[in-house]
Amino acid sequence: MTNTPPPPSAAPPPLPGQEPRPPRPTTVTAAAGLLIVAAVLSVIGVIVSLITQDTIQQAADEFAEANNTTSSSGGSAQQVGGIIFSLVFAAAFVALALGLLRAANVARIITWVLCGLGLCCTGVISAFSLILVEYLPGGYVAYMYTVTAVTLIIYIAIIVLLALPASNAYFRRPKAGF
Repeated sequence: MTNTPPPPSAAPPPLPGQEPRPPRPTTVTAAAGLLIVAAVLSVIGVIVSLITQDTIQQAADEFAEANNTTSSSGGSAQQVGGIIFSLVFAAAFVALALGLLRAANVARIITWVLCGLGLCCTGVISAFSLILVEYLPGGYVAYMYTVTAVTLIIYIAIIVLLALPASNAYFRRPKAGF
C-alpha cells in the first residue's frame, strides 16, 4: 500500500464534516505564478540597483547642478531602504502565492490590497523618476520603462484573475456537511 501525494493542482483535503473544495482553477494558478514573476522582478531590480548605484547618483548630481539645487545626500540611505522594501515585497509575494495555491482567502485579499498599492506606487515612482531621464543612460531608461510596464500589467492581471467567478468559487468556504 503506497501513500502517494495528490497532484499539485489538487485542492486541499477537506476537514472532517466538510465538503471538498472544487479543484483549483487555472485563474488562481496563473495569479500565483504572476506573483512569483513579480517577486523575481523585484529581486532583479535590487541587483540592477546595486549595479547602477553610481550611475544613478551621478545623474542626480547632474540634475542638481543643472537646476541650481543641492544633490540628495541621503542617496545611499534611500537606496538601502528601497532594497529592503523590495526584498520584503518579494518575500511577501512568494508567501501570498503559496497562500493562493492553498485556497487561503486572506491571501487573496492581501494580494488584492498589495497589487492595488503596487499599481499606485509603481505609477508614482515611475513618474517621479522621469525627472532624471535625460541624465540617465539609454539602456537604463529602456530597462526602467520595460520593467514598469511589465509590473503594471502583472498587477492588473493578478487583480482580474482573482476576481473572476472561477476564483471566487475556489475561495468560498466549503459548507459543513452535518
